[in-house]
Amino acid sequence: MPFLFSWNRPDCGASRSCLVLSRAVTALLIGGTALLAACGGGSSVGGRSSGGTAGVGSGSGSSGGGSSGSAFSSSSSSSGAASHTALAIRVKGNQLVDGAGKAVQLRGVNFSGFEFVAIQGWDPADPSGGQGGQAGGPDWSAIAAWRANAVRLPLNEASWLGYACIDGDGVTHNPDPGGNYKAAVQRQVAQAIAAGLYVILDLHWSAPGNTCPMLQTQMADADHAPDFWRSVATVYKDNPAVLFELYNEPFFDFDFSGDAWSALMQGQGSFSGYPATGNSGTWHELKQAWQPAGCQQLIDAVRGTGAGNVVLVGGVQYTQDLSGWLAHRPTDPKGQMAASWHAYPTYGSAFGSPAHAQPNLAPQIWSEVQAIRAAGIPVVVTETGDQDSAGTSGSPMVANLAAFADQNQLGVIGWAWDVWQNADNVLVRDAAGTPTDGYGQVFHAWLASHAD
Repeated sequence: MPFLFSWNRPDCGASRSCLVLSRAVTALLIGGTALLAACGGGSSVGGRSSGGTAGVGSGSGSSGGGSSGSAFSSSSSSSGAASHTALAIRVKGNQLVDGAGKAVQLRGVNFSGFEFVAIQGWDPADPSGGQGGQAGGPDWSAIAAWRANAVRLPLNEASWLGYACIDGDGVTHNPDPGGNYKAAVQRQVAQAIAAGLYVILDLHWSAPGNTCPMLQTQMADADHAPDFWRSVATVYKDNPAVLFELYNEPFFDFDFSGDAWSALMQGQGSFSGYPATGNSGTWHELKQAWQPAGCQQLIDAVRGTGAGNVVLVGGVQYTQDLSGWLAHRPTDPKGQMAASWHAYPTYGSAFGSPAHAQPNLAPQIWSEVQAIRAAGIPVVVTETGDQDSAGTSGSPMVANLAAFADQNQLGVIGWAWDVWQNADNVLVRDAAGTPTDGYGQVFHAWLASHAD
């Protein structure tokens, strides 16, 4: 049976700036090797809804903002991502459009594995670890059969950059034990694109200094994150089917001094420590000062390579709070920036309750998303999830989110196409893509309802 441990922080009240962190990391024994898998969505946290019963909004924002021209040259990619010529995506006003200028609503799934498998060292031959039910990545044809058009791949900065690191237990790791991490990512990106899927590459796990990124830290670090994005952008700068999500889920209520929005967007403020762990599963607070890399620095790193790929910029409170996004947003010289949002049911609410049918920070989050689009910026929900345990019927929050997304031209990417035995946030039972009860069935039905 899996061993669960959680780092639980006291509920600090109803303020939208208050974070409640309740992470569970599962230690599994696979072939005698300890695997710490971040099972479950990118978020099990959130603020309090002021009521939680508001209905979804409707209508789309006005156009404007983003660049209408191509941000790419006509040269072909040397990244190994073949067959990408038919797929291209860019920002035009408050929409994403394809190479012909037709509006694109990203609808797809997350495939989790690259962020934790390699750095934990348990499967050097397959850095994504067979988390989709088979070796070498998921069954891309099964994902496409759900009528998905996108996949999000969470990545680990140490595994991509290949530097030796020390975990929270003091153990030194080679984060790319098979010497094949980048090649495996590039191979799966190419396979996904060949299956007709756009690909979002996400900086999911990072850590400052020489600490191994083995869990979610507060923010991208100035030590490695700009180098990570320079490297990734150099590989994919000629591939317009690939989007970059600059950082997964920032949070600023832990060992932080300064303004959260200024830190997220501009790298201001400072941290006095950060969480860390190792293959033992023991959680540590490492008291060491470090500097964040804001989204502006990360955009500058990407654009400095000449890459014109779409960049996705999240919010605070685990990318669930977008209240300060417009006022603090960074500048993209290529006009190819979109906002990302992680929408999970109201934290602490019971499945079937009115609050659980709404995302964290509802009802105001609905209008904040619409305001971003009205300012001429696309929005993509790059994570969502809900209960999927056997016998679950329906998924009211995901149904509400999907309706809102269709009404407001939002993309939605579900967490996760992994065959984990979790009661929440798992889409499939097997490699063939049999949907889980509740959430999996509802999300599958929503994807299948779209003809394009």
